[in-house]
Order: sequence, then C-alpha cells, then structure tokens
Amino acid sequence: MNNSRNLKNSFNIKKAQIDTDEREFRRYEIAWYQKYTQAFACFVMFLIGAPLGAIIKKGGLGMPVLLSIIFFILYYMLTISGEKWAKEGIVDPLFGTWFSNLCLLPFGLFFLKQARKDARLFEPDFYQNSWKKLKERLKVLRAKSV
Repeated sequence: MNNSRNLKNSFNIKKAQIDTDEREFRRYEIAWYQKYTQAFACFVMFLIGAPLGAIIKKGGLGMPVLLSIIFFILYYMLTISGEKWAKEGIVDPLFGTWFSNLCLLPFGLFFLKQARKDARLFEPDFYQNSWKKLKERLKVLRAKSV
C-alpha cells in the first residue's frame, strides 16, 4: 500500500512538472510568434487606417481617427484573447498569436477595395438611398407574388 502511495505521489509530481514545462514552452512559442505578428499588425493597421482617411471626406480628421482608435481597441482585445487562449492551451500558439491579424485583415482589404472605388461608405445619404431602393424592390417582389 505504501509503495502504491509513493508511486501515485511520484506520478502526480511528474504530471505537474510536465504541465509546467508545457505551459513554459507555449509561452516561449507565443513570444517567438509575437515578433512576427506585431510587425504584420503594422501592415494590417495601415490597410485599415489609410483607406479610412480616403473614404471619410466629411468630418475632417476626427472621424477617421475615431474609427482607427476603435479598430485599435478591437485589435488589442483580440490579441489579448488569442494570447490567453494560447497560454491556456485551448488553441495552438501560432493561431492564438495570429488571431487578431486574421480577424482584422478582411476589414483592411474591404476598406482598401472601397477606397479604390471611391465609395461613399460612411455617408448617411448613401445608406438612405440604398434603403429606399431595397424597399422599392421588396414592393415589386410582393406585387409579383400576389
């Protein structure tokens, strides 16, 4: 019985040591990947900020800066969440560190596409006209179905 207890205690100590070593290895991997993700984040933020400055024509400097700050806060929250998931072992450290960049890259590409088309993305009359067109189409579809 005493031998069994000693083996169980030894097993628990080794298991705790392995868990600690795995956690430290994940932290090392996260630190390694952060060097690349932070550099890439500059490009992602540029893809978001530069087109916003070109798209938003009303409001001067305030509105593009406000939206850029909102995207930065979103980036920060996603980064913290991804790193936390990676540290806890919920996701792979590679995915955890790249999570925020992967989430915001589509926004940057969308804004870049809209800026190239010189779209009126943040003007209220654009949405009002789109809403009116949608309502007219729905009326036509309802008239056809009745």
